[in-house]
Formats: sequence, structure tokens, C-alpha cells
Amino acid sequence: MRHGEADNNVKRILVGRNIESHLTSQGKQQVEDTAKYLKEISIDKVYVSPVIRAVETAEITCKELGLEYQIDERLFEIELGKLVGMNYEEILDKYENPFLKFYSGDQQMLENFGVESFSMVKERIKHILDEVIEIYPDKNVLFITHLDPIKAAISLLLDLRAEALYQWHIRNASLTILKHESKILSLSGVNVMGIHRYLNE
Repeated sequence: MRHGEADNNVKRILVGRNIESHLTSQGKQQVEDTAKYLKEISIDKVYVSPVIRAVETAEITCKELGLEYQIDERLFEIELGKLVGMNYEEILDKYENPFLKFYSGDQQMLENFGVESFSMVKERIKHILDEVIEIYPDKNVLFITHLDPIKAAISLLLDLRAEALYQWHIRNASLTILKHESKILSLSGVNVMGIHRYLNE
């Protein structure tokens, strides 16, 4: 589950993992809506990124589900280095699409901006997925995290080009559903959320 809409999403500001950005009232409503869907299945364990917008999402979700959550740094937002605090459109105007270069693993861009590589994000997401499949082979586990860790999980399963990853938007408070059989993961759903949101977003 991606965190609900936060202030930085509305303002189109990159805050990464170091600047606090809280859920908006709409973001809280998004999370409540998704949490109601989650009540229809048995969630056994919840892991969450340490970033405040993810923690606030976990608090709303776990209150609805009657569960506790566990912080796990492998679900952290990516390290954005020098891009932190900048406006999304400003970055596109000023630089030659560093986001696309991030997904393609452009080493010079990563070094110039001090951004965590997408391959490193994939590595930490693979680590937590492998661990959870081992510990909870027959359980439903919820991860509450961010856009790029979710794209990393998808990328581990699908051989997507950088352009496809860049264009693929993961909606706030939507579910990306992974299913495993005999420790082999498959992608069962992306951007799963209330039908009213498909019409309006």
C-alpha cells in the first residue's frame, strides 16, 4: 500500500525521507477507504516505512484492522540527495529528466545528485519480500511504503524498461497485490482502490 496523499504530493515537492510531510484530509480519507477493503481479508502482519506520511497511513489502517504495525527501514522512501525540497516541474525544466535516468541507472546522474540507485531500492525490497515469504508462507502481509519501493517490487517481477517505470503512476493509498505460490511471486493487482477514485483521478 502506498501512503495516502500528503502535503508534498499536493505541492509537487520532493521531500524524500528527511523532510516531514503529513497526510492531507483527503489522504486520510483515501487510507480509510482502502483500509475498509482490507478488512475483507485476514491481514496477519503490517510492516511500515519509518517516514511520517507512511506511519500516519499505518496508524489509520491498523486502527481499522485492529492490528499493530512494525517499522522496517527497508521500506524507506528513496534517498533523493540534492533533489530534496525541489519542485517536480522545476526539476524537469532545469535538468534533463533525472527521474528517467534514475530508473535506467544512469551513474553520473546518481553521483551528481546523491540519489540512491533504483537497483539498491530493488535489493532492499527483494530482501524484505524473501524474508516475509520465508517467515509467513501462508499469511497475508501488508507493507505500507512509497512510490519507488512499490515500483521496485513490480520491477522484480516484470522486465520493464525505464520509460515504462517512469510513466507508471502508483496512486496514493492504492494497493499493489503480490501473490506467491511455492515461493514464486506474481503480480495480481496494481492501483487497487475504490471505484469512485478511478473515475476522479
